[in-house]
Amino acid sequence: MQKSKAIFMVGCLLLLTGTLGGCSKKNADKAFLDLHPRILVHESDLGGGKNLRVSVVDKRRRNILLKKDSERKIRSGRALVVKDYHPSLRLDNNFQETATEAFQKQGYDTEGKGTGSFRELTIYITKLDLRLRKDKTRTGTLPSIQARLRSKIKVSAKNRGMAYGNEYEFFIKNSYPTIPEKIETEKIINYGLTQLLHQVLEDPKLTQFLTS
Repeated sequence: MQKSKAIFMVGCLLLLTGTLGGCSKKNADKAFLDLHPRILVHESDLGGGKNLRVSVVDKRRRNILLKKDSERKIRSGRALVVKDYHPSLRLDNNFQETATEAFQKQGYDTEGKGTGSFRELTIYITKLDLRLRKDKTRTGTLPSIQARLRSKIKVSAKNRGMAYGNEYEFFIKNSYPTIPEKIETEKIINYGLTQLLHQVLEDPKLTQFLTS
């Protein structure tokens, strides 16, 4: 009986070790970035206290901000990115909190205590793609790494049976002497998200639609 118990315990330990090892291996291929877009608008009464419901939907095909290079490049030592980078928090929730706060600063009421029926604003994140490449046009002894961010969002707004939609995109390219550190990678993505949000907030047609 004791022998059977011992075998059972060893089996459980081996199974647990294998499971944890699999999880560790899976997580070893992932890294996470902290995204905190900024709000560039100042407080105003632009929204006139009108009710506004803001929601954000992440429509990207995959939840990867910076994709790792191929296994062939990694094995050869030529890879610039050896892990997939994901947002540390849900991108839609994170961006929604910032966008909601930004519209509050513009004078909209997002808690249902304002005036008039609810205006609906849905922001769809459709692209947020950062890529690192060696700059082959660079001359000199120091290598140069290009970081290219392509980002797109679209909005769908509703107000008293009417609808408004628009798309916004932002592209930025930075050069670094070596592979950028994690904090620099976060900076460039946060800058892109900040600029996209600013485009939405400063869209005169959207403002007119929401305040009419």
